[in-house]
Order: sequence, then C-alpha cells, then structure tokens
Amino acid sequence: MSALRLTKFDTVLDDGQPVHYCYDEEGDILEVIFRKGRATCAVELTESIILRFDLEKEEPLSLSFISYSRLAQPTEVGPRSFRLELDNMADEVRRKVVRIITSSPVNQFLKVSSYTRPRARRSEPITYVERLPALALAQGQAA
Repeated sequence: MSALRLTKFDTVLDDGQPVHYCYDEEGDILEVIFRKGRATCAVELTESIILRFDLEKEEPLSLSFISYSRLAQPTEVGPRSFRLELDNMADEVRRKVVRIITSSPVNQFLKVSSYTRPRARRSEPITYVERLPALALAQGQAA
C-alpha cells in the first residue's frame, strides 16, 4: 500500500483573499478552498470540476478538480476547454452559479466563455482551467 502524497499550501490572491490548496498527487485531485464553511449546495460544472458554495450568500467555498493534470494541460493551440453542465440546474441555481464562476475568486481559476456552433440558436458555456504556477512551485519544493 502506497503512502498518501498530499501537497498542501496557502497563498494570497492579488485581491488579498487567502486560498488553501490541497493536491492529492496519487489521485491527481486538486481542491482549492476559498473559505471554510458548510456548503449548502454543490454542483458538477463538468464531470471533473465541482463547485461547493453557500447558496443563500452566493459565496464559493471550494473548487475540486478531478484529473487536474489533464484539465490544465494545454493543447498545441491553447488551453483545453470543457462544456459547462448548466442545463440541468434550476434557473435560480444556474443564475447564482454563473455569478459565482464569473466573479473573483473563482474566475482566477476557471475562465468562462461560450461557443456558438454554426447555425445554432444559442451558445454553449465552456470553461478552461487556469494553470496554477503556485502548485507547480509547491510540488517542486515537496519533491
């Protein structure tokens, strides 16, 4: 049985917000914790990105990235994008989620845009994961 290899560290974002990172190297799972608290809602933004938040206060608590290395790995033409799964959410929840993911601090980790297919009536929301130089630096120090 192998030992659990976790990298944990804290940093402060440009706006002064403290953030705690916990990266499970074996599972390739990164959790970015914005603040401690009890989540009243959690949604799968994609099959590999989970947002936990306080629904009433519209405050993000954490983002979890499953297979972080794959999510953050660029392609030869730029960042790898993923379709956001917002269609199955209730309208009120979807509005709050969109507000949260397009605002600080979440928008420093997820970049949100939309893609419109030719002749489509509406666009599809997509996202890509901002690569985290601080994580690479912390992994290098842990090695």
